[in-house]
Order: sequence, then structure tokens, then C-alpha cells
Amino acid sequence: MLGTEIDDDIEGRVGKVPGLGLLPVTTRFTKDKTLTKPEGLGLGAPTAGYEIHNGQVEVHAGEPLFTTNTGAPLDGCRKGSVRGTLWHGALESDDYRRAFLAEIAHECGINFTPDPTTSFARERERQLDKLGDAIEQHIDTTALWHLIEHGPTRDLPNLAPGA
Repeated sequence: MLGTEIDDDIEGRVGKVPGLGLLPVTTRFTKDKTLTKPEGLGLGAPTAGYEIHNGQVEVHAGEPLFTTNTGAPLDGCRKGSVRGTLWHGALESDDYRRAFLAEIAHECGINFTPDPTTSFARERERQLDKLGDAIEQHIDTTALWHLIEHGPTRDLPNLAPGA
């Protein structure tokens, strides 16, 4: 979507359509789904993510976002202030996220240093604990476990989606 063109005869079956033109890339949808867990360096910091997509992106110019330890380009594209990648979860890598936020702040003329003690994994656990506590406090968990283990009762009516 950020690139110059999308060629989709697979999902939307719309053929070639213009993208936003913000990055010098084109995307072509393919039948085979890409499922990978790439790792590399971004802004000199280790990062990892996951890819799940049918599109193949061809980069025509710009700077790579991620590289291998040897500096070979891995994925992503940057042109000016626009960045794009197929790596979901890359910002969960604490060191990369800090470097990314510091770079963005610097480009915007903002004096900002990310907190070196912030941990994405720790914060996610804290939020999941809050969600679990709310469920335990407000939902009949005995009935929920019975539903999970035995399924719904047979006389339960079916509701149409959105009903």
C-alpha cells in the first residue's frame, strides 16, 4: 500500500492498482503464503519479527530497514520519513524500539531519550494479568470452563453474525 503499485490477481482480483507512492516499492500478490520469523539488525540493534503475507515486495530504491550482521539488506524500505516493512512485531525488540524512537524524535527535533528499563515483554505480561484479573472478577469462570470443556448446550439457539 505504501509503494507505487499493487498487482493483485489473488486476493482482491483487481489486477494492477496504484499504491500511495510513498516508497519506491511494488507489491505482487502470490498464491503461496509467506510465514517466516526473520531476525536481523535495525539501526544497529538486534530485532526480530514474523512475516505472514501473500504479497512479494520488490524494492527499487531507498534504504533497507533491517540488515544481517554482515550489513547485507534483509527487508523493509525507508525513503525520507516513511518506513515500511513486512516484519510484524519488530518494535517488540526493546533495543530496536528504543533506537527507532530516538531516531524519530531526533528527526522531529525533539530531545527524547527512551527509558532504558522499559520492557515490552514485561509490559505485555502486566496487561495480560490485568485482563485475566478482570475476567476472573466479572465473568463466571466456572461456567466458562464448562463451556470450553463441554461446548454449548444443544438447545442454545444460533444467532446470525452481528445479531
